[in-house]
Formats: sequence, structure tokens, C-alpha cells
Amino acid sequence: MPKKVRPFILLSLAFILCSCASIDHIYSLNYKRFAFSHDQLAREGVVILPLTFNYEDAAYIKTAQDIFLRSFKGLQKDLNNLVEPSQIPDLAKQGGFEEEYRQLLDTDPKKDTPKALLIRKVGRAVEKRFLLWPDLVSTRLADGATQLKLTARIWDVDAGEIVWDASEEARGYEILIFPQTPAPFEKVMEAASIQLIRKMP
Repeated sequence: MPKKVRPFILLSLAFILCSCASIDHIYSLNYKRFAFSHDQLAREGVVILPLTFNYEDAAYIKTAQDIFLRSFKGLQKDLNNLVEPSQIPDLAKQGGFEEEYRQLLDTDPKKDTPKALLIRKVGRAVEKRFLLWPDLVSTRLADGATQLKLTARIWDVDAGEIVWDASEEARGYEILIFPQTPAPFEKVMEAASIQLIRKMP
């Protein structure tokens, strides 16, 4: 092999092997109640509802939910007064609010506003003031990238209303010479979750 060609090949291989994912973000704050604060969340507790997503693959949904929960616990370490999604079914059975919890989860947050009565019933039954409801609005492959939109809403149980509502749109792809390759869903989901959770009060 000619000596002049060898460095070029080695450089090309190094570029490919060192390729990484690039994630673009668009954050939107839809609403925040003026008096709502992080101290309230830490002091009065939060219930994290199961992530909603119009997708039939249960394993896929669980992966997205696990990523969101892991990101939340990693970034909001002082919010240890919380109830995780996996804990709610047993609490609902013990507390006698299984039907109200089912009705709440049957509500599509993209189309309907949950009834304040259901919000209060579930929140008060587990003795937490706030409900956090994440929703993976959409995910798709387009223009050589994995794209998704993630929203999250925090409900005040006592008031029966939203106190924080925001969304994060993420677009991820692997940086290669050619062609551009969509980043793994897990990587884009994690990036979107982290960015959204960092913006929480």
C-alpha cells in the first residue's frame, strides 16, 4: 500500500469510528403558574403517572417510560417524596381507587382534559400534592433523523388544574461521512427527557 494512501485511510476510519450523535432541541414553555416553585414539589410530593404514547408495542412504551423516570431521578435528586408509575397499581388496589385511576389513564392528554375529580382522588389517595404526566406525543424517522416530541404537565391536586406545561422536540442523527443515519430512539428519548426535566421548576 502506498505510504500516501495509508494516512488517508486511517484518518477516514478514525472519523467513522469516532462518529457521534447530534441532537437538536426545541423547548416550549406552554404555561407556568406564577407562584408554583420547585420547593413546593420537594415539600408536598409528586406522583409520576405512566408515560402515554399511542403505540401498541408495550416493550417500546416501557423503554421510553424507564428512560424518562431514570432521567427524572438523576436530575431531580432532592425530589425523593415521589410515587413512581410502577407503584401506583398496588397503591390503587390498597386505597380503593382503582376505578378512578383507570378512568384517569383512559383520558388522552392530547385530546381531553382529565376531570379535576379524578386528579384529586388519585393525588389525595397517595397523599401527594402534584401529579406529573409525561406524554410522548409523536416519534418518526424523517430527513435522515429520529424525531420525537415529548410533553410533560404537572397538576396541582388541590386546585385540580395544571401549574406547569412544557414540551421538548428533539431531532437526532449519527454524524457520519455519508449517508446521515438516524440516531437510536433510546438516545434521542434520553436527550429529550433530560432537556425537558432540566426546565422543570
